[in-house]
Amino acid sequence: LGICWDAADFGGLQTRRYRSDHLAVAVHAKHPLAGLAQVSFAQTLPYEQVSMPVASAVQVLLQREAARAQQALVYRTIVSNFDAALRVVGSGIAIGIVPFEVAQPYAATLGLRVIPLTDTWARRNFAICLRSEMDLSAAASLLLAHLASIPNAG
Repeated sequence: LGICWDAADFGGLQTRRYRSDHLAVAVHAKHPLAGLAQVSFAQTLPYEQVSMPVASAVQVLLQREAARAQQALVYRTIVSNFDAALRVVGSGIAIGIVPFEVAQPYAATLGLRVIPLTDTWARRNFAICLRSEMDLSAAASLLLAHLASIPNAG
């Protein structure tokens, strides 16, 4: 079993729709973008950003979209997880592009505004992928049933 962004090439694997999320910009409550109701990715590019590792799928996507906008994505710092990224944002050091569903629980505690991106590519869908449901072990079958039973939070 695997969980993949549906932009992946599944190459003959069976898939089941799993969850979706929506990328957003997380900013300190006093940041100039904080007062906006909606933000495009291009509007975030003038500001220094906190990044997850640059080879991660999201960062590759953001680099590609910045290149399409003919602008540079400027990193202030690179961190290894969302918790660290949101703490950087909360300290006012940089802004961050993260899933809305991940950032929203931190908003009140860290003094953040989390604004979903308006870009169509910012809505991401995920799929459970597998070779064959009939070939799954008993434990993997139970895991698949459990994953399929969880309502989408996105």
